[in-house]
Order: sequence, then C-alpha cells, then structure tokens
Amino acid sequence: MSRTSSAPAEPCASSPSLWQGTAPAGPALEPLAGHAETDVLIVGGGIAGVSTALHLAEAGSDVLLVEAGELGSGATGQSGGLVAPDFVRHNPDAVGQALGRAAGERLTRFVGGSAQRCFELIARHGIDCDSRQDGFYSPVCTPSRASAQRIAAEQWRARGFDVATLDARETERMIGTSAYCGSSRFGQGGSLNPIAYVRGLARAAASAGAQLHIRTPVEALGYVGDRWQARTSKGVVSARRVVLAANGGNPGLHPAMDRSVLPLEVVEFATEPLSSDLRTLILPQGGAFTDKAPYIFTARYDGAGRLISAFPKSYFVSGQEAFRAEAKRRLGKCFKGLETVGIEVLWEGVAWINASFLPEVYDLGQQAYAIQACNGRGISINTAIGIELATALVTGDLEALSVRPRQPSPIRFYRGAKLLPKAMMTMAYLSD
Repeated sequence: MSRTSSAPAEPCASSPSLWQGTAPAGPALEPLAGHAETDVLIVGGGIAGVSTALHLAEAGSDVLLVEAGELGSGATGQSGGLVAPDFVRHNPDAVGQALGRAAGERLTRFVGGSAQRCFELIARHGIDCDSRQDGFYSPVCTPSRASAQRIAAEQWRARGFDVATLDARETERMIGTSAYCGSSRFGQGGSLNPIAYVRGLARAAASAGAQLHIRTPVEALGYVGDRWQARTSKGVVSARRVVLAANGGNPGLHPAMDRSVLPLEVVEFATEPLSSDLRTLILPQGGAFTDKAPYIFTARYDGAGRLISAFPKSYFVSGQEAFRAEAKRRLGKCFKGLETVGIEVLWEGVAWINASFLPEVYDLGQQAYAIQACNGRGISINTAIGIELATALVTGDLEALSVRPRQPSPIRFYRGAKLLPKAMMTMAYLSD
C-alpha cells in the first residue's frame, strides 16, 4: 500500500488563537531531516498524538512523532479548551445498547473518567496551562431535554460519577442566564489552555526520550516489506508500527480513512477581561459549559478574566466583521451586561465529527492505527486514548482498550454529508 497525501491537511486557524499568545513556550523542536528508524511513528502533534508519544516513551518504547505545522496547530489549538467528560449525544445506557453491555460500560467509564486522568497528568508533570477543575455544565433549552438530562445524570451517578442535575433556577444562579430550563454538572470537568497543555505534554515526552519534529508534513506513507515508510520533504522515517493522530488530516494519510469524518466549522472568540461586577453574575463559581441547543453556545473564563465562547459557522454569517457582530449578538442574548463588551481575539476552527458521535480507534492493518475522537470532546478523551493506546502497543493487548478498535467505514453519500453540519447550523442560526 502506498498513499500520497493529496487530501488537504487539517485546516489551520485563519488568525492566531488566544492560546497561542498566552501559552508558555514549548520545547525547542526542529523539522525532521535525513533518515530515521523507530518502533512507533506517530503522525500528528495534537493532544492525541503527543499523549500517545509521552506514554510510549515513559514505557521505554522507541517513538518518533512528526507534526505538519506547530504543536497543536490543528483542532487542539483551535478549540475552546473545555474538559468535558461526557458523550456528545448518548447517555450511558444508550451506549450500552449501541455497543453491547460490556463494551458500553467500558467506554462509559473511560469517558466519565477521562477528565480526571487529564488533570492528574497535568499535576504529575507540573504543566502550566491555566487548568481549572471547576466543573463542566451541559445546559438545555426545553423541558423534554431537561427530563432526558435528568435520566442521563442518574445513569452517570449509578456508575459512581459526580454528575448533578440543576433545575432552571439553579442553572441561572450557576451560569448567569435565564436562557436554560436546566443543566447537568460534571464535577470532574473544567477547562485549560490547550496550546499550553500540549506543549507541556510535549516537554514531558521529550524528557522521557520521545523524538518530536514540527514543520514536518508527511508527503507519502506506505508499507514496504515489513515496515512503514513515511516520506517528508527532507527525510524518511521507517517504522514497525504507525499511529495516525492527525484528526481531519487522517484521510490524506491512509485510503481506509477516506470519507470517515465530517467537519463542524466553528468560530471561537475571547472578550476583553470582564469587570469583577460582571464576573459575580456570569459563571460566578467558575466552570465551563457547552449547551445542547441546536445552535450551539459555550462559555468559560481564562485566568485573566476573559470570557471565551464559540458558535458554529453558518452560510449566513461570513467574514471577520460578521463574526464579531454575531459574537456580540450571542453574548448579549445570553448574558445581561455583555451587549457592548469588546471582543479581544477571534479565531476559526473545526471540530471533526464521526458518524457514530463516539470516540474511535481504527485498526488499519499491518500494525497501523488511527485515532478519531474529537466530536467536540477531544481534550480529555484524546488524552486518555493516548494513555491506553500506548499501553496496548507496549503489551500487544489491543483488547484492553476501552475504545475497541474496528475497521473504518466510509460515510455514505459523503459529498452531501460533509455539507450537512454547516447546513444544519444554518437552519439553527435562522431559528435563533
């Protein structure tokens, strides 16, 4: 098998994110030059790739990672930095129905515990990433969704997780808006600076012996004899095993990954630091939230008191001026007092969505694997997948993975399907 990377790489933000300007410097890394041999080659320097590299190196494995741009320059650095140990669409019982009871329970416990693993990793390596484990809220807009949410929260609590249900009044007190009928609060969730986080993971990985290279796009990847060969502009990597962790760039690296993910384009923004008076009204006890409204909305603070939020792109809002106007409209609609707040930084990003809306690890054959686990929940879940996949590669026991590997299957009617997320968000925008 040989594949030349003709598909576009994961798009970079159109302007620098807040995180790039506020994160501490990462380790000094260089592009790959010349020929390199390794046991495990990882393609992709976001959270999934760097977490896998770190834990392989800590286990004594020979591992080399290449990143096409800078560390975290894809979905990691474009994100809002929310740490959300929850499913996007499913409740725990529904996961069991979809995957079977045993597999569903394993995946539920894996997702529910992913935030704690993330924050424990930050503490263990002393990563300076403005991390705060002050809860993740999932507010809803209709009584029927509130009822379904209470059922889901009961299912999480039955499995031992700190998930509380808040009514409309409690939600207004904790979030600072009357826009919602209720919410769930995942006590182990929170937020962080994702660029600082991935740089900290990379520093720990390099200290453990991982070889990390930036500005090294893979131009062709093929299996020759009994080894993988990745050709870059200035070198070649030969590896016994491969992990693809390039998220939206995975389809350009292996033909089995074609038509496997859909893009949900988003606009992220940060306000100027809010006054202490406003902060006593909006998320007064901290925390982060992503609502379950059709036209998704999210909010959290950073350490300087900026409110970071996001909304999905639509066909009717385009260009920086329109994005800023929509950001102000959404803030003013949700929070009293923010109608005239200044937008300090605005950037664009992509959340990649699987057809299943569940984290996936794909077995591509010949000891090659692909991580596809964003779905708007990538920070903690990709961290945890990196931990487990590294252990599985070291022990050879892939059956121990909570995200059970399977073969990828293309999304049907892909040309139309890839337009669907933005089309749905356009309809949601019009109804909003």
